[in-house]
Formats: sequence, C-alpha cells, structure tokens
Amino acid sequence: MQTMLRETRREFRWITSSRLVLVLAGAVLAITAWGALSGATSALNLVGQFQSTLHDYQENGEDIAKALATPSEVSGTAEQQNISNPLRYDLDQAVQGLTQVTGMGAVASTLSLSALVFFPVVGFALGLFMGTHDTRSGSIAFRWPQSGLRGSATSKPLALLLTMLMVGVATAALSAAASLITTPIVIGQADALLEPFSVDGPSFSRTFAILLLSVLIGTAFACFGLLVGVVTRNRTISLTSFVLLYFLVPMLGAADPRNMISLAGNGVFYFVGQFRPQTLGEHDPSLGILTMALLLVLSAVAAVPVWRMRARLPSA
Repeated sequence: MQTMLRETRREFRWITSSRLVLVLAGAVLAITAWGALSGATSALNLVGQFQSTLHDYQENGEDIAKALATPSEVSGTAEQQNISNPLRYDLDQAVQGLTQVTGMGAVASTLSLSALVFFPVVGFALGLFMGTHDTRSGSIAFRWPQSGLRGSATSKPLALLLTMLMVGVATAALSAAASLITTPIVIGQADALLEPFSVDGPSFSRTFAILLLSVLIGTAFACFGLLVGVVTRNRTISLTSFVLLYFLVPMLGAADPRNMISLAGNGVFYFVGQFRPQTLGEHDPSLGILTMALLLVLSAVAAVPVWRMRARLPSA
C-alpha cells in the first residue's frame, strides 16, 4: 500500500512539474465555456422558435390560451414527425431548454457533452503522456525495481482515475458558476408566457450519476491511452490518429466505442433540443457501462508486461 501511494504521488508530482496540470486546467475552462455557450445558444434558439410560432398563431387569429392549454402529441418517426399542436410543442421545448442554463441542468448538460465528446480525448491524451514519460526518459529502469509489479500496475491507473475525477468535479463546479452568468441573459429573452409552464431540471441524483459515468468514460480512455503510450512511446502521431479516428471516421457498428459511450448514457445523459445521441443495436445502458469498465481494466492489465519489457530494455 505504501509503495502504491508513493508511486501515485510521484505521478502527481510529474503532472505538476511537467505543467500538464496547466493543460488540464485549460481543457476544463474550454469545456466549461463550450458547454455554457452551447447551452445558452440552444435555449435561446428554442425560445426564439416558440416566439416565432406564437407570432404565427397571433397573425392567424388562433386561440392562444386554448392552444397553450392543450397538450401536444407527436407521432411518426424521428425523421418525419407529426405534431398535433406546434405552439404547445414549441413551448414545452422552450421551457425544457431553459433548464440547461440553470443550476443542475447546466452541470448535467455540460457533463453529458463532456462524456460524449471531450473526456475521451482528454483522458486518452492524459494516459498517453503518462504512459510515455517514464519510457522516453528511461526512468522506468529504476522505478520498476523500486515499486515492483503491484506499484507499477496500480499507481498509474489510480493516478488517472483521480485526475479524471478532479477534472469532472472541476467541470461541474465551473459549469454551475457559469450558469450564474448565462441564466440572467437567457431568462431575460424568455417570453412571460413561459413562466407558468416552467419545469424542473435534472435531479441531483441524475446529475451525480452523469458525473460518475463521465469519469468512468474518461478513465477508460485514459487507460487505453496509457497502453498505447507504453507500446508506441509516441505522442504526436498517436494523439493525432486518435483524434482523427474519433471525430472523422463514421460509426463502425454497435461495437464501436463511441456507440458504447452513447449506450452507457442512454436514459442518463441530459440533452435538450434536437441533439440526441442515437445508439446502434442494443439499448441496455449496462452493456455500455460494462464495456467502458472492461476497456479500463484490460488496458491497465495489458500495459504491465510491456512495462516489464521496457524496464529491461529502457532504450529499446
């Protein structure tokens, strides 16, 4: 236990001394800004859509009160929807959109976006750099005899888990703080007709579940990046290849890790508006969660024999 803690502290000292902590801080700020901007833009667009539909109803002499009091029914497919009451539908979408800029809604929507888009890349880059700094410098040759198999096998994954946890918590805290700025701006543009129909955002338990899920996803890709870093000892090509594959290559099927992320968050992630991640194949979130956990464990375990080889041949 003492060896594991000592080696974990050593990894955090490296994160600090290498200024990777500044890169992570910059990433958190960028993610928070992106989440706040996208949430506010989405909410304003939904409010604007409602105001536009309301204007059309008023021009046509429709009974506004009756339309707002009548629930809207949606039928058809996702590609072609039939909406029985467009005004009430747009109102429901608008009041739902407002939740993503206030309190828990802002945190939940930003963490959901992070789990799907940002944390896999941040985690992979973190693991990649953590997996290369020992092998590139050759320090693994004397760290392995000092720490042994248990220390080496557990300290880096543990450091990755704790780091992604701190990244997730920091993102949540800054998102809540950013909502104090975006909420007055967005609410000021909302129509007074929306107030009686306001709804609550996601619960604390759901938001906490999104936080844990985003940390799991980030850590899983961090451990995968750790394995890639230990094997290749290359940062630039590995990171560039991962980013291009993650964002540019079309979905390869139900087993695609990106589909598994959407599957893991099915029914938990908080997205409002038109953007709703679609899953391929199964719809059981437990399968996606299990896949992320397996990616984490298998990547961490597979890195151990490679470390042993690097310890014997540090310059290979």
